[in-house]
Amino acid sequence: MKKEVTSGAGQDRVSFPMSYSDTLTNERSISMLRVWSGRLLALGLVLSMALFMWRSYEGTGLFLNLGTDYGLYLAQATVMGGNDPTRIYDQSSINVVYRQLLDDYAHDPAYDSAFPGVWASHVPYPPIFAWAMQPLTWVAPPVSFLLWSAVNILLVLWIGWRVASHCRGADKPTIMLLLLGSYPVALNFQVGQIQLLLAWALTECYLALRGGKDFRAGLWLGCLLLKPHYGLLLGPLLLWKCRWSAVAGVAVTASVIAGGSLLAGGLSTLLAYPQAFSGMVQFRGDYPTPMVNWRSLVLDFYSTIYWRSGILLTIFLGVVTTLCVAWIWRGPWKASAADFPAKMLLTMTATLMVNYHSHPYGAAILVMPLLSTIYAGGMDRLGQAIAAVGAIVPAIIFTADYSGPISSWEWGLHLEFASQILKATVFALYAHTFISLTRTASVRKVVVDSWGARHAIRFLRQRHVPANHVVTPSPDERRHPMAS
Repeated sequence: MKKEVTSGAGQDRVSFPMSYSDTLTNERSISMLRVWSGRLLALGLVLSMALFMWRSYEGTGLFLNLGTDYGLYLAQATVMGGNDPTRIYDQSSINVVYRQLLDDYAHDPAYDSAFPGVWASHVPYPPIFAWAMQPLTWVAPPVSFLLWSAVNILLVLWIGWRVASHCRGADKPTIMLLLLGSYPVALNFQVGQIQLLLAWALTECYLALRGGKDFRAGLWLGCLLLKPHYGLLLGPLLLWKCRWSAVAGVAVTASVIAGGSLLAGGLSTLLAYPQAFSGMVQFRGDYPTPMVNWRSLVLDFYSTIYWRSGILLTIFLGVVTTLCVAWIWRGPWKASAADFPAKMLLTMTATLMVNYHSHPYGAAILVMPLLSTIYAGGMDRLGQAIAAVGAIVPAIIFTADYSGPISSWEWGLHLEFASQILKATVFALYAHTFISLTRTASVRKVVVDSWGARHAIRFLRQRHVPANHVVTPSPDERRHPMAS
């Protein structure tokens, strides 16, 4: 680089190379510009999400759209505190309490308190969860929802801090703000889900595995038993790789959950737990349109498929997806390997895809493996672009373009549109990660085979020359990193 210096009246110009300090200053300025641009974008998403929640409250009140899942949690916890805790999986019992919450705090025209239908759904969590939620029933429901939201905000900030601390070069404020404003996290805040607790558990599990602390990783992974389908692939993977310390950790956490559930609700309540999943087996049940799985994608392209054929096709696609993950994981377990983050990302995206019940807020579990893969240099520009689209575009679609209070119809429309974009990015991220890992494995095999051939030729040459003859390595052998 060169710069010009003008002397006199500007007629004499002297050109000489730009100094290293000037170059470094320019690079720092560009870097700071990028950092602050990212921070401002993330802050804009957070403010948009906060405004969206307020407009949602103005449009429909509480527990119909805003806080709908949290209202179900409160209803189940209220039933747990009653005379018969075995009824916490009885949909009619939960519906009575949930309808009372809607009568008191919902004001959407689409909701008619005189309509005798069933509005509540099952809450498919073990009894210990309903027991732990009971203190939040001791205050007014709006205050309870605010407390729950505040805890979740702090949890997201902590997850962002942990992720950014692990990823070298990551800007902590940008990561934390971007998580707060991303679509899966925003949807967790909107409906009051517990998915952020699972995202935290998976983050700590990943960090423990990466550090070689398998037992600790298993303790954290066991927390996913609150929603066991999110450990559908990671659990069997640890068994396959004989990570017995991690398996022992999962067993300890599972024992705590089972034992706590037994003490909280008794044996009858614990045995009634499988009943909570009865409403999720229908192929078109539980609103599959916004889901990010094969079931939703099959219905997108073949909406008239018969339910049994649809289930069989979904299972087949899930098996193929799982086999691709298993093929990538073949070979020894190396948690310190450079491709470990990408393998974990592939596993968790596949988990979302093959799950029969996988709502868009579940994508929050991708935070740790996704950012770890990006900052470890394991993802090219195309993969980063796909991840950026998934993190930013659905959030804009979901929270923007509202002129006033949000009705249930508007909320559902934006939810479906944003979820379709997220679903496309999840599938694209899976395909891109699988192709990248396959190419990396192929290149590594070529390098190893090439080194092996050269090493064998060199060995044969050494056996067929006089003892006093010195074999000089070729330039290629000297440059090759695996040459002896």
